[in-house]
Amino acid sequence: VPELLVIIRGLAIALRAIAVVLVLIGIIVYVAAILMRSLLDGTAMGSAHFSDVSSAMGTLLLDCTLSGARGNALIREANAEHPVFAIMLLIFVLLANVTMMGVLTGLLVQTVKTVAEVEKEEKTIAELRIAMNDLWTFVSLVDDGDNSITEKEFKKFMSKKETALRMKSMGVDMEGLLNVSGFVFEQNGGALCKEDFLGMLLDLRGTKKATVKDHVETRKFIHAQLKNHSLMLS
Repeated sequence: VPELLVIIRGLAIALRAIAVVLVLIGIIVYVAAILMRSLLDGTAMGSAHFSDVSSAMGTLLLDCTLSGARGNALIREANAEHPVFAIMLLIFVLLANVTMMGVLTGLLVQTVKTVAEVEKEEKTIAELRIAMNDLWTFVSLVDDGDNSITEKEFKKFMSKKETALRMKSMGVDMEGLLNVSGFVFEQNGGALCKEDFLGMLLDLRGTKKATVKDHVETRKFIHAQLKNHSLMLS
C-alpha cells in the first residue's frame, strides 16, 4: 500500500529527531520522579504512587505523560495533600505531555507530509518527462534536424494550437514561458538542446515552488532587461 510505505519512510527519516525527543521526555520524567519522590515522602500519596524513583517514573509516564486524562486524577489527589504538589504536577504535565508530546506529534506529521509531497513530486516529474519526450518529438517536426531548437523555431512551435494544449496539460505557465524565452535562449547561445528545453518547461510549471536558483535567474533577467533598455535609450 503506497500510503503505508510513505508513513514507514517518514518514520525512518525522522528516527533521529524522534529519538532526541524521547530522550528529552525520559530526562524530564526522571528528574520529576526524583523531585516528587522526595517531596511526597511520608504522605499517603507518596506511599501509593511515589514509593521509589522507578514507581514515580511509572506514575508520571503512564498517568501524566501518555494518559489522555493528562494526570487529571493525580493532580486532584495531589491538591488534597497540598496545592503546591498539584501545581508541580501541572507544570510537569504541561512540559511533558502538552509540549514534548506535541512536538513529537508535530514532527511525525510534518515529516510524513514532506515525504508524501516529495514522492508526489517525483511521480509528477516522471509523468511529465514522459509527456515531455512526446512533446520533444512534436518539437522535432519544426526544427532543422540538428537536435536543438532555436528561438525562431520555438516561436513557430508556440504558434501551434496543439502546443498550447500540451503545455496546459503539463501545468506550464504559458505567459511566463513566453516572457522569459528570449532571455533563456540568449543565455544559451540562441539554441536549446533537449535537456535544456525540457528543464526550462519543468522550471516554469505553475505549481513549482521558487528556489534560490529561480531568484538568481530573475536577477539576471532584470539586469539583462535594464541593460537592453539602457542601450536603446543611449
